[in-house]
Amino acid sequence: MFPIRWFLQAVLARRRRQLRRALADPAATQARLLLAMVRRSAATQWGRAHHYKAIGTVADFQKAVPITDYAQQAPWWHRAYHGERDVTWPGHIRYFALTSGTTLGRNKAMPVSRQAIRANVRSGISLLEVIHRQVPDADLSAGKILYFGGSTNLRTNGRCMEGDASGINARHVPWLGQRYRLPDFDIAAMTDWEQKVAAICQRHLQAPVRVVVGMPSWTLILFRHLIDIGRQRFGSHIQTVADIWPDMKAFVHFGMAFGPYRKQFQTLLGRSVACIDTYSSSEGGMNAIQDDLACPAMRMELDGGAFFEFVPLEEYGKPDAPRLTLERVEPGRAYAVILSTVSGIWAYDLGDVVRFESTSPPKILFAHRTALQLNVFGEHVIQEHLDRAMDHACEVADVNVADYTVAPLMPTADDPRGGHAWLIEFAGPTPPLEPFAASLDHRLCECSEDYATHRSGDFGMAPPRIIALEGGTFYEWMRNTGRLGGQNKVPRICRSPEMRQQLESLSNCRIPTTVE
Repeated sequence: MFPIRWFLQAVLARRRRQLRRALADPAATQARLLLAMVRRSAATQWGRAHHYKAIGTVADFQKAVPITDYAQQAPWWHRAYHGERDVTWPGHIRYFALTSGTTLGRNKAMPVSRQAIRANVRSGISLLEVIHRQVPDADLSAGKILYFGGSTNLRTNGRCMEGDASGINARHVPWLGQRYRLPDFDIAAMTDWEQKVAAICQRHLQAPVRVVVGMPSWTLILFRHLIDIGRQRFGSHIQTVADIWPDMKAFVHFGMAFGPYRKQFQTLLGRSVACIDTYSSSEGGMNAIQDDLACPAMRMELDGGAFFEFVPLEEYGKPDAPRLTLERVEPGRAYAVILSTVSGIWAYDLGDVVRFESTSPPKILFAHRTALQLNVFGEHVIQEHLDRAMDHACEVADVNVADYTVAPLMPTADDPRGGHAWLIEFAGPTPPLEPFAASLDHRLCECSEDYATHRSGDFGMAPPRIIALEGGTFYEWMRNTGRLGGQNKVPRICRSPEMRQQLESLSNCRIPTTVE
Protein backbone atom coordinates (compact mmCIF):
# COMPACT_ATOMS: atom_id res chain seq x y z
CA MET A 1 0.00 0.00 0.00
CA PHE A 2 2.87 2.38 0.82
CA PRO A 3 4.34 2.46 -2.73
CA ILE A 4 0.87 3.17 -4.17
CA ARG A 5 0.28 5.98 -1.67
CA TRP A 6 3.72 7.43 -2.51
CA PHE A 7 3.03 7.17 -6.25
CA LEU A 8 -0.40 8.86 -5.89
CA GLN A 9 1.09 11.70 -3.86
CA ALA A 10 3.80 12.18 -6.50
CA VAL A 11 1.20 12.34 -9.29
CA LEU A 12 -0.91 14.86 -7.37
CA ALA A 13 2.12 16.99 -6.52
CA ARG A 14 3.11 17.08 -10.20
CA ARG A 15 -0.41 18.13 -11.18
CA ARG A 16 -0.33 20.82 -8.46
CA ARG A 17 2.83 22.28 -10.01
CA GLN A 18 1.25 22.23 -13.47
CA LEU A 19 -1.83 24.05 -12.19
CA ARG A 20 0.33 26.65 -10.46
CA ARG A 21 2.16 27.38 -13.74
CA ALA A 22 -1.09 27.51 -15.72
CA LEU A 23 -2.70 29.92 -13.27
CA ALA A 24 0.32 32.23 -13.13
CA ASP A 25 -0.80 33.78 -16.43
CA PRO A 26 -4.24 32.39 -17.40
CA ALA A 27 -4.59 34.30 -20.68
CA ALA A 28 -1.14 33.24 -21.90
CA THR A 29 -1.83 29.61 -20.94
CA GLN A 30 -5.03 29.64 -22.95
CA ALA A 31 -3.44 31.39 -25.94
CA ARG A 32 -0.65 28.80 -26.10
CA LEU A 33 -3.22 26.02 -25.99
CA LEU A 34 -5.33 27.51 -28.79
CA LEU A 35 -2.38 28.17 -31.11
CA ALA A 36 -1.06 24.64 -30.55
CA MET A 37 -4.51 23.29 -31.47
CA VAL A 38 -4.60 25.48 -34.59
CA ARG A 39 -1.13 24.38 -35.74
CA ARG A 40 -2.03 20.74 -35.22
CA SER A 41 -5.24 21.11 -37.26
CA ALA A 42 -3.88 23.27 -40.09
CA ALA A 43 -3.86 20.42 -42.61
CA THR A 44 -7.38 19.18 -41.80
CA GLN A 45 -10.32 19.95 -44.07
CA TRP A 46 -11.60 22.50 -41.53
CA GLY A 47 -8.13 24.00 -41.07
CA ARG A 48 -7.64 24.51 -44.80
CA ALA A 49 -11.12 25.98 -45.21
CA HIS A 50 -10.43 28.50 -42.43
CA HIS A 51 -6.80 29.28 -43.39
CA TYR A 52 -5.29 27.99 -40.16
CA LYS A 53 -1.74 28.27 -41.52
CA ALA A 54 -2.14 32.05 -41.51
CA ILE A 55 -3.29 32.21 -37.87
CA GLY A 56 -0.66 33.49 -35.45
CA THR A 57 -2.71 35.09 -32.68
CA VAL A 58 -5.98 34.65 -30.86
CA ALA A 59 -7.31 37.69 -32.72
CA ASP A 60 -6.45 36.01 -36.05
CA PHE A 61 -8.41 32.95 -34.96
CA GLN A 62 -11.45 35.04 -34.03
CA LYS A 63 -11.40 36.72 -37.44
CA ALA A 64 -11.03 33.44 -39.31
CA VAL A 65 -13.54 31.32 -37.37
CA PRO A 66 -17.02 32.69 -36.59
CA ILE A 67 -19.07 31.50 -33.63
CA THR A 68 -20.95 28.37 -34.68
CA ASP A 69 -23.67 26.12 -33.31
CA TYR A 70 -24.35 22.41 -33.66
CA ALA A 71 -26.29 22.75 -36.90
CA GLN A 72 -23.33 24.51 -38.54
CA GLN A 73 -20.57 22.17 -37.35
CA ALA A 74 -22.51 18.90 -37.42
CA PRO A 75 -22.11 18.33 -41.21
CA TRP A 76 -18.34 18.34 -40.70
CA TRP A 77 -18.50 15.96 -37.71
CA HIS A 78 -20.89 13.65 -39.56
CA ARG A 79 -18.19 13.07 -42.18
CA ALA A 80 -15.81 12.01 -39.42
CA TYR A 81 -18.62 9.94 -37.90
CA HIS A 82 -18.86 8.01 -41.16
CA GLY A 83 -15.15 7.27 -41.27
CA GLU A 84 -13.43 10.21 -42.97
CA ARG A 85 -10.05 11.22 -41.53
CA ASP A 86 -8.63 14.69 -40.92
CA VAL A 87 -11.96 16.49 -41.02
CA THR A 88 -11.90 18.98 -38.12
CA TRP A 89 -9.15 17.25 -36.12
CA PRO A 90 -6.20 15.23 -37.43
CA GLY A 91 -6.58 11.51 -37.74
CA HIS A 92 -9.54 9.27 -37.10
CA ILE A 93 -12.15 10.19 -34.47
CA ARG A 94 -13.17 6.89 -32.91
CA TYR A 95 -15.61 8.10 -30.24
CA PHE A 96 -18.72 10.26 -30.33
CA ALA A 97 -20.51 11.40 -27.18
CA LEU A 98 -24.29 11.53 -27.36
CA THR A 99 -25.72 14.44 -25.40
CA SER A 100 -29.22 14.29 -23.95
CA GLY A 101 -30.38 17.31 -25.92
CA THR A 102 -32.56 18.58 -23.05
CA THR A 103 -32.62 22.09 -24.47
CA LEU A 104 -33.10 21.31 -28.14
CA GLY A 105 -35.16 18.17 -27.62
CA ARG A 106 -32.89 15.93 -29.70
CA ASN A 107 -29.66 13.99 -29.32
CA LYS A 108 -26.40 15.44 -30.57
CA ALA A 109 -23.25 13.48 -31.39
CA MET A 110 -20.04 15.28 -30.35
CA PRO A 111 -16.56 14.11 -31.42
CA VAL A 112 -14.20 12.87 -28.70
CA SER A 113 -10.55 12.50 -29.74
CA ARG A 114 -7.75 10.58 -28.01
CA GLN A 115 -6.30 13.93 -26.96
CA ALA A 116 -9.62 14.94 -25.37
CA ILE A 117 -9.71 11.69 -23.39
CA ARG A 118 -6.19 12.36 -22.12
CA ALA A 119 -7.18 15.92 -21.20
CA ASN A 120 -10.13 14.59 -19.23
CA VAL A 121 -7.85 12.18 -17.38
CA ARG A 122 -5.70 15.18 -16.45
CA SER A 123 -8.80 17.01 -15.18
CA GLY A 124 -9.65 13.91 -13.16
CA ILE A 125 -6.23 14.16 -11.52
CA SER A 126 -7.00 17.84 -10.81
CA LEU A 127 -10.14 16.70 -9.01
CA LEU A 128 -8.18 14.15 -6.98
CA GLU A 129 -5.70 16.89 -6.07
CA VAL A 130 -8.55 19.04 -4.74
CA ILE A 131 -9.96 16.15 -2.70
CA HIS A 132 -6.51 15.29 -1.34
CA ARG A 133 -5.91 18.92 -0.32
CA GLN A 134 -9.38 19.90 0.88
CA VAL A 135 -10.36 16.56 2.45
CA PRO A 136 -7.07 15.15 3.72
CA ASP A 137 -8.71 12.40 5.79
CA ALA A 138 -10.24 10.89 2.62
CA ASP A 139 -7.04 8.83 2.11
CA LEU A 140 -7.85 7.89 -1.48
CA SER A 141 -5.30 5.07 -1.57
CA ALA A 142 -7.16 3.20 1.19
CA GLY A 143 -10.64 3.13 -0.32
CA LYS A 144 -12.76 3.35 -3.45
CA ILE A 145 -14.30 6.10 -5.58
CA LEU A 146 -17.83 5.30 -6.78
CA TYR A 147 -18.55 7.03 -10.10
CA PHE A 148 -22.31 7.00 -10.64
CA GLY A 149 -22.37 7.89 -14.33
CA GLY A 150 -23.60 6.75 -17.71
CA SER A 151 -23.14 3.36 -19.30
CA THR A 152 -19.73 2.28 -20.56
CA ASN A 153 -21.53 0.08 -23.10
CA LEU A 154 -20.93 1.87 -26.40
CA ARG A 155 -22.65 1.21 -29.72
CA THR A 156 -20.56 0.52 -32.82
CA ASN A 157 -21.11 2.52 -35.98
CA GLY A 158 -18.64 1.44 -38.64
CA ARG A 159 -15.19 2.40 -37.33
CA CYS A 160 -16.70 4.66 -34.66
CA MET A 161 -18.29 4.08 -31.27
CA GLU A 162 -20.96 6.24 -29.64
CA GLY A 163 -22.44 6.55 -26.20
CA ASP A 164 -22.53 8.54 -22.99
CA ALA A 165 -19.59 10.94 -22.52
CA SER A 166 -18.97 9.73 -18.98
CA GLY A 167 -19.05 6.14 -20.25
CA ILE A 168 -16.42 6.91 -22.91
CA ASN A 169 -14.09 8.47 -20.36
CA ALA A 170 -14.70 5.69 -17.83
CA ARG A 171 -13.33 3.18 -20.35
CA HIS A 172 -10.03 5.08 -20.40
CA VAL A 173 -9.34 5.51 -16.69
CA PRO A 174 -5.64 4.59 -16.16
CA TRP A 175 -4.87 1.15 -14.73
CA LEU A 176 -4.20 2.47 -11.23
CA GLY A 177 -7.44 4.42 -11.26
CA GLN A 178 -9.36 1.31 -12.33
CA ARG A 179 -8.06 -0.44 -9.22
CA TYR A 180 -9.76 2.15 -7.00
CA ARG A 181 -12.88 2.76 -9.06
CA LEU A 182 -16.43 1.47 -8.58
CA PRO A 183 -18.81 0.15 -9.79
CA ASP A 184 -17.35 -3.00 -11.32
CA PHE A 185 -17.12 -2.83 -15.07
CA ASP A 186 -20.06 -5.17 -15.73
CA ILE A 187 -22.31 -2.92 -13.62
CA ALA A 188 -20.90 0.26 -15.20
CA ALA A 189 -21.85 -1.15 -18.61
CA MET A 190 -25.52 -1.59 -17.69
CA THR A 191 -27.90 0.55 -19.73
CA ASP A 192 -30.96 -0.06 -17.56
CA TRP A 193 -30.65 2.57 -14.84
CA GLU A 194 -32.85 0.82 -12.28
CA GLN A 195 -30.94 -2.43 -12.68
CA LYS A 196 -27.68 -0.51 -12.27
CA VAL A 197 -28.85 1.10 -9.02
CA ALA A 198 -29.94 -2.27 -7.63
CA ALA A 199 -26.67 -3.96 -8.68
CA ILE A 200 -24.51 -1.25 -7.08
CA CYS A 201 -26.42 -1.48 -3.82
CA GLN A 202 -26.27 -5.28 -3.72
CA ARG A 203 -22.64 -5.78 -4.69
CA HIS A 204 -20.97 -2.73 -3.16
CA LEU A 205 -22.94 -2.50 0.07
CA GLN A 206 -19.83 -3.24 2.13
CA ALA A 207 -17.26 -1.63 -0.16
CA PRO A 208 -14.78 0.87 1.38
CA VAL A 209 -16.30 3.85 -0.45
CA ARG A 210 -14.47 7.10 0.28
CA VAL A 211 -15.83 9.35 -2.50
CA VAL A 212 -19.05 9.31 -4.54
CA VAL A 213 -19.32 11.19 -7.86
CA GLY A 214 -22.71 11.78 -9.45
CA MET A 215 -25.58 14.06 -10.37
CA PRO A 216 -27.49 15.12 -7.21
CA SER A 217 -30.97 14.02 -8.27
CA TRP A 218 -29.89 10.50 -9.29
CA THR A 219 -27.49 10.07 -6.37
CA LEU A 220 -30.33 10.74 -3.94
CA ILE A 221 -32.18 7.80 -5.48
CA LEU A 222 -29.06 5.64 -5.14
CA PHE A 223 -28.63 6.59 -1.47
CA ARG A 224 -32.27 5.90 -0.60
CA HIS A 225 -32.09 2.50 -2.25
CA LEU A 226 -28.77 1.79 -0.53
CA ILE A 227 -30.32 2.49 2.89
CA ASP A 228 -33.31 0.26 2.07
CA ILE A 229 -31.02 -2.62 1.08
CA GLY A 230 -28.90 -2.02 4.18
CA ARG A 231 -31.94 -2.28 6.43
CA GLN A 232 -33.02 -5.53 4.76
CA ARG A 233 -29.58 -7.07 5.19
CA PHE A 234 -28.38 -5.65 8.52
CA GLY A 235 -31.48 -4.51 10.39
CA SER A 236 -33.54 -1.46 11.23
CA HIS A 237 -30.61 0.36 12.90
CA ILE A 238 -29.41 1.33 9.37
CA GLN A 239 -30.70 4.88 8.98
CA THR A 240 -28.14 6.77 6.88
CA VAL A 241 -25.41 6.29 4.30
CA ALA A 242 -22.86 6.71 7.12
CA ASP A 243 -24.19 3.49 8.65
CA ILE A 244 -23.23 1.64 5.46
CA TRP A 245 -20.21 3.59 4.13
CA PRO A 246 -18.75 5.04 7.34
CA ASP A 247 -15.56 6.20 5.62
CA MET A 248 -17.26 8.25 2.90
CA LYS A 249 -15.67 11.70 3.04
CA ALA A 250 -16.67 13.53 -0.14
CA PHE A 251 -19.47 13.85 -2.67
CA VAL A 252 -18.51 15.32 -6.04
CA HIS A 253 -21.52 16.58 -7.97
CA PHE A 254 -22.19 17.94 -11.44
CA GLY A 255 -24.94 18.77 -13.90
CA MET A 256 -27.31 20.85 -11.76
CA ALA A 257 -27.56 23.31 -8.87
CA PHE A 258 -26.89 21.55 -5.57
CA GLY A 259 -28.68 24.06 -3.31
CA PRO A 260 -32.22 22.62 -3.50
CA TYR A 261 -30.85 19.14 -2.68
CA ARG A 262 -28.32 20.04 0.03
CA LYS A 263 -30.63 19.50 3.00
CA GLN A 264 -31.75 16.08 1.74
CA PHE A 265 -28.12 15.01 1.34
CA GLN A 266 -27.29 16.16 4.86
CA THR A 267 -30.15 14.04 6.20
CA LEU A 268 -29.36 10.93 4.15
CA LEU A 269 -25.59 11.07 4.61
CA GLY A 270 -25.89 11.21 8.40
CA ARG A 271 -22.53 12.90 8.87
CA SER A 272 -20.52 15.83 7.59
CA VAL A 273 -19.30 15.11 4.06
CA ALA A 274 -17.42 17.53 1.81
CA CYS A 275 -19.55 18.46 -1.21
CA ILE A 276 -17.48 19.54 -4.22
CA ASP A 277 -19.04 21.10 -7.30
CA THR A 278 -17.75 20.65 -10.86
CA TYR A 279 -18.71 22.14 -14.21
CA SER A 280 -18.48 19.85 -17.20
CA SER A 281 -19.95 19.29 -20.64
CA SER A 282 -20.07 16.51 -23.21
CA GLU A 283 -18.33 18.90 -25.61
CA GLY A 284 -15.43 19.99 -23.42
CA GLY A 285 -15.07 17.51 -20.57
CA MET A 286 -14.47 18.83 -17.06
CA ASN A 287 -14.07 22.60 -17.38
CA ALA A 288 -13.96 23.80 -13.76
CA ILE A 289 -13.66 22.40 -10.22
CA GLN A 290 -14.56 23.89 -6.85
CA ASP A 291 -11.09 23.95 -5.26
CA ASP A 292 -12.04 25.69 -1.99
CA LEU A 293 -14.87 24.29 0.13
CA ALA A 294 -15.41 27.74 1.67
CA CYS A 295 -16.18 29.26 -1.75
CA PRO A 296 -18.78 27.82 -4.18
CA ALA A 297 -17.02 29.20 -7.28
CA MET A 298 -15.12 26.73 -9.46
CA ARG A 299 -11.54 27.18 -10.67
CA MET A 300 -11.24 26.79 -14.43
CA GLU A 301 -9.13 24.08 -16.04
CA LEU A 302 -6.93 26.18 -18.34
CA ASP A 303 -4.30 23.72 -19.55
CA GLY A 304 -6.59 20.84 -20.48
CA GLY A 305 -8.24 20.36 -23.82
CA ALA A 306 -10.45 23.45 -24.16
CA PHE A 307 -9.96 27.08 -25.15
CA PHE A 308 -12.63 29.41 -23.78
CA GLU A 309 -14.12 32.61 -25.14
CA PHE A 310 -16.83 34.63 -23.45
CA VAL A 311 -19.61 36.77 -24.93
CA PRO A 312 -21.18 39.30 -22.52
CA LEU A 313 -24.73 38.13 -21.97
CA GLU A 314 -26.20 41.49 -22.94
CA GLU A 315 -24.42 41.20 -26.32
CA TYR A 316 -25.21 37.54 -26.91
CA GLY A 317 -26.83 36.81 -30.26
CA LYS A 318 -25.67 40.02 -31.94
CA PRO A 319 -23.67 39.53 -35.14
CA ASP A 320 -20.86 41.79 -33.90
CA ALA A 321 -20.84 40.53 -30.31
CA PRO A 322 -17.37 40.78 -28.71
CA ARG A 323 -15.52 37.53 -28.01
CA LEU A 324 -13.54 38.09 -24.82
CA THR A 325 -10.65 36.05 -23.52
CA LEU A 326 -9.70 35.72 -19.88
CA GLU A 327 -7.75 38.97 -19.61
CA ARG A 328 -10.87 40.98 -20.51
CA VAL A 329 -13.63 39.35 -18.45
CA GLU A 330 -14.90 41.05 -15.29
CA PRO A 331 -16.01 39.64 -11.93
CA GLY A 332 -19.74 39.69 -11.33
CA ARG A 333 -20.68 39.71 -15.04
CA ALA A 334 -22.46 36.92 -16.89
CA TYR A 335 -21.07 35.51 -20.13
CA ALA A 336 -22.11 32.95 -22.73
CA VAL A 337 -19.38 30.32 -23.17
CA ILE A 338 -17.75 29.69 -26.55
CA LEU A 339 -15.59 26.57 -26.72
CA SER A 340 -12.81 25.20 -28.94
CA THR A 341 -11.40 21.77 -28.09
CA VAL A 342 -8.80 19.17 -28.98
CA SER A 343 -11.60 17.11 -30.52
CA GLY A 344 -12.00 19.52 -33.45
CA ILE A 345 -14.86 21.57 -31.97
CA TRP A 346 -14.23 25.17 -33.00
CA ALA A 347 -15.71 28.42 -31.60
CA TYR A 348 -18.76 26.44 -30.54
CA ASP A 349 -21.65 28.11 -28.73
CA LEU A 350 -21.95 25.80 -25.73
CA GLY A 351 -25.31 27.24 -24.70
CA ASP A 352 -24.12 27.85 -21.11
CA VAL A 353 -23.95 31.09 -19.18
CA VAL A 354 -21.38 31.47 -16.40
CA ARG A 355 -20.65 34.26 -13.96
CA PHE A 356 -17.11 35.13 -12.90
CA GLU A 357 -16.53 35.33 -9.17
CA SER A 358 -12.86 36.18 -9.66
CA THR A 359 -10.42 36.52 -12.53
CA SER A 360 -7.17 35.80 -10.68
CA PRO A 361 -7.45 32.88 -10.55
CA PRO A 362 -10.39 32.52 -12.96
CA LYS A 363 -13.32 31.12 -10.95
CA ILE A 364 -16.86 30.75 -12.25
CA LEU A 365 -20.37 29.84 -11.21
CA PHE A 366 -22.77 28.22 -13.65
CA ALA A 367 -25.78 30.52 -14.15
CA HIS A 368 -28.10 28.96 -16.71
CA ARG A 369 -28.53 27.76 -20.27
CA THR A 370 -28.95 30.48 -22.88
CA ALA A 371 -32.12 28.79 -24.13
CA LEU A 372 -33.59 28.30 -20.65
CA GLN A 373 -35.15 31.61 -19.71
CA LEU A 374 -38.66 32.61 -18.70
CA ASN A 375 -39.31 35.83 -20.55
CA VAL A 376 -42.88 35.41 -21.75
CA PHE A 377 -43.96 38.70 -20.18
CA GLY A 378 -40.66 40.59 -20.05
CA GLU A 379 -39.79 39.18 -16.61
CA HIS A 380 -36.31 37.86 -17.61
CA VAL A 381 -36.11 35.01 -15.10
CA ILE A 382 -33.25 32.57 -15.65
CA GLN A 383 -32.49 29.15 -14.20
CA GLU A 384 -30.11 30.63 -11.63
CA HIS A 385 -32.98 32.77 -10.27
CA LEU A 386 -35.31 29.77 -10.06
CA ASP A 387 -32.78 27.65 -8.17
CA ARG A 388 -32.03 30.46 -5.73
CA ALA A 389 -35.73 31.06 -5.11
CA MET A 390 -36.39 27.36 -4.52
CA ASP A 391 -33.41 27.06 -2.20
CA HIS A 392 -34.67 30.05 -0.18
CA ALA A 393 -38.29 28.85 0.01
CA CYS A 394 -37.22 25.37 1.16
CA GLU A 395 -35.04 26.87 3.88
CA VAL A 396 -37.82 29.16 5.12
CA ALA A 397 -40.43 26.36 5.14
CA ASP A 398 -37.95 23.74 6.38
CA VAL A 399 -38.95 21.29 3.60
CA ASN A 400 -37.27 19.40 0.78
CA VAL A 401 -38.14 19.01 -2.88
CA ALA A 402 -37.52 15.96 -5.04
CA ASP A 403 -37.68 18.01 -8.25
CA TYR A 404 -39.56 20.83 -9.93
CA THR A 405 -40.21 22.70 -13.16
CA VAL A 406 -41.78 26.08 -13.90
CA ALA A 407 -44.31 26.78 -16.66
CA PRO A 408 -45.73 30.07 -17.92
CA LEU A 409 -49.41 30.85 -17.25
CA MET A 410 -50.91 32.86 -20.08
CA PRO A 411 -53.22 35.86 -19.61
CA THR A 412 -56.94 35.51 -20.18
CA ALA A 413 -59.67 37.94 -21.19
CA ASP A 414 -60.68 38.18 -17.53
CA ASP A 415 -57.14 38.61 -16.21
CA PRO A 416 -54.61 40.28 -18.55
CA ARG A 417 -51.70 39.41 -16.25
CA GLY A 418 -49.39 36.52 -16.92
CA GLY A 419 -47.82 34.32 -14.32
CA HIS A 420 -45.78 31.25 -13.44
CA ALA A 421 -46.93 27.81 -12.33
CA TRP A 422 -44.41 25.95 -10.18
CA LEU A 423 -44.89 22.19 -10.58
CA ILE A 424 -43.21 20.83 -7.45
CA GLU A 425 -42.76 17.32 -6.11
CA PHE A 426 -42.00 17.65 -2.40
CA ALA A 427 -39.80 15.08 -0.68
CA GLY A 428 -41.82 14.63 2.48
CA PRO A 429 -44.73 16.69 3.81
CA THR A 430 -46.22 19.36 1.56
CA PRO A 431 -45.94 22.76 3.25
CA PRO A 432 -48.70 25.40 3.26
CA LEU A 433 -48.60 26.51 -0.35
CA GLU A 434 -49.39 30.21 -0.03
CA PRO A 435 -46.47 31.01 2.31
CA PHE A 436 -44.18 28.85 0.17
CA ALA A 437 -45.26 30.74 -2.96
CA ALA A 438 -44.68 34.03 -1.15
CA SER A 439 -41.11 33.00 -0.33
CA LEU A 440 -40.49 32.09 -3.98
CA ASP A 441 -41.95 35.39 -5.07
CA HIS A 442 -39.89 37.39 -2.57
CA ARG A 443 -36.57 35.87 -3.61
CA LEU A 444 -37.35 36.15 -7.35
CA CYS A 445 -38.02 39.85 -6.84
CA GLU A 446 -34.58 40.14 -5.24
CA CYS A 447 -32.91 38.21 -8.06
CA SER A 448 -34.57 39.85 -11.07
CA GLU A 449 -35.33 43.55 -11.31
CA ASP A 450 -37.60 42.95 -14.31
CA TYR A 451 -39.58 40.31 -12.42
CA ALA A 452 -39.90 42.67 -9.44
CA THR A 453 -41.19 45.42 -11.73
CA HIS A 454 -43.81 43.14 -13.24
CA ARG A 455 -44.87 41.91 -9.80
CA SER A 456 -45.11 45.38 -8.30
CA GLY A 457 -48.61 45.85 -6.91
CA ASP A 458 -49.72 42.56 -8.54
CA PHE A 459 -50.21 44.68 -11.64
CA GLY A 460 -48.06 43.14 -14.39
CA MET A 461 -47.86 39.53 -13.23
CA ALA A 462 -49.95 37.35 -10.95
CA PRO A 463 -48.31 35.73 -7.88
CA PRO A 464 -46.67 32.34 -8.40
CA ARG A 465 -49.05 29.40 -8.34
CA ILE A 466 -47.87 26.08 -6.91
CA ILE A 467 -49.07 22.72 -8.17
CA ALA A 468 -47.98 19.99 -5.74
CA LEU A 469 -47.32 16.79 -7.68
CA GLU A 470 -47.57 13.30 -6.22
CA GLY A 471 -44.41 11.55 -5.09
CA GLY A 472 -42.56 9.79 -7.91
CA THR A 473 -44.14 11.90 -10.67
CA PHE A 474 -40.90 13.22 -12.13
CA TYR A 475 -39.21 9.83 -11.86
CA GLU A 476 -42.03 8.23 -13.83
CA TRP A 477 -41.94 11.04 -16.38
CA MET A 478 -38.19 10.51 -16.85
CA ARG A 479 -38.77 6.76 -17.19
CA ASN A 480 -41.60 7.19 -19.71
CA THR A 481 -39.57 9.60 -21.83
CA GLY A 482 -36.42 7.45 -21.83
CA ARG A 483 -34.42 9.85 -19.64
CA LEU A 484 -33.60 7.75 -16.60
CA GLY A 485 -30.03 8.16 -15.35
CA GLY A 486 -26.87 9.46 -16.95
CA GLN A 487 -26.73 13.22 -17.25
CA ASN A 488 -30.45 13.59 -17.91
CA LYS A 489 -32.32 15.99 -15.68
CA VAL A 490 -35.78 17.53 -15.32
CA PRO A 491 -35.95 20.77 -17.34
CA ARG A 492 -36.32 23.69 -14.95
CA ILE A 493 -38.52 25.49 -17.47
CA CYS A 494 -41.49 23.66 -18.99
CA ARG A 495 -42.77 25.10 -22.25
CA SER A 496 -43.92 21.82 -23.78
CA PRO A 497 -47.68 21.12 -23.74
CA GLU A 498 -46.83 17.41 -23.96
CA MET A 499 -44.74 17.58 -20.78
CA ARG A 500 -47.58 19.33 -18.93
CA GLN A 501 -50.08 16.75 -20.09
CA GLN A 502 -47.81 13.84 -19.12
CA LEU A 503 -47.15 15.28 -15.64
CA GLU A 504 -50.85 15.98 -15.21
CA SER A 505 -51.73 12.39 -16.08
CA LEU A 506 -49.04 10.88 -13.87
CA SER A 507 -49.97 13.00 -10.85
CA ASN A 508 -53.75 12.87 -11.24
CA CYS A 509 -54.06 16.64 -11.13
CA ARG A 510 -54.98 19.52 -13.40
CA ILE A 511 -52.16 21.80 -14.46
CA PRO A 512 -53.47 25.18 -15.61
CA THR A 513 -52.19 26.91 -18.72
CA THR A 514 -53.74 30.30 -17.98
CA VAL A 515 -54.01 32.60 -14.98
CA GLU A 516 -57.13 31.69 -13.02
